Amino acid sequence: MKIGIFGGTFDPPHIGHLILAEFVRDEIGLDEVWLVPALDPPHKLDRHKTPADIRYEMVKLACGNDAFIRPSDIDLVHSRRPSYTIDLLDEISLNFPDNEFVQIIGEDSIAEFTLWKSWNEILKKYRIIGLRRRGIDLTCVNNEVISSVEILNNPLIELSSTEIRKRIINGKSVRYMVSERVWDFIFSNKVYKK
Repeated sequence: MKIGIFGGTFDPPHIGHLILAEFVRDEIGLDEVWLVPALDPPHKLDRHKTPADIRYEMVKLACGNDAFIRPSDIDLVHSRRPSYTIDLLDEISLNFPDNEFVQIIGEDSIAEFTLWKSWNEILKKYRIIGLRRRGIDLTCVNNEVISSVEILNNPLIELSSTEIRKRIINGKSVRYMVSERVWDFIFSNKVYKK
């Protein structure tokens, strides 16, 4: 099987994540896309994050019973901190040797890719799919990165988890921005209320 690894904080997972996961799956012929909440993303160690188990529960609810877009807790079940992409990809490749794994990242991550641990090793060992993001300039990105990443002509989804959290905190509607199941969970558990 060909499986896309779509990692992120998912705080919360929103409709844009699902649209993009399905777009990539269909566009490059993946069997599945796994939404993988990050345990401790190295670039977000100084930011407050909702606890990982709650973020994973929201991802499970967002995916529902979808046959192709699935939640994965693979980055949460290990105690290594911080969590690095190369370690995750190597680990799942070892644990699932019959599958081919493809890393899905946004252009914001492409712009910072040379800051990632073992970035050149990732490029040599794994297929990297890039998703366009409005306002990201890739003109100064390392040539090895640009020539190795396949950037898709995906729809530009103007949603962000940060903005959704702010709206919830301020009592604003996020209807249709997150799935009904995710909203019910956030509301019932007062996830973003101070």
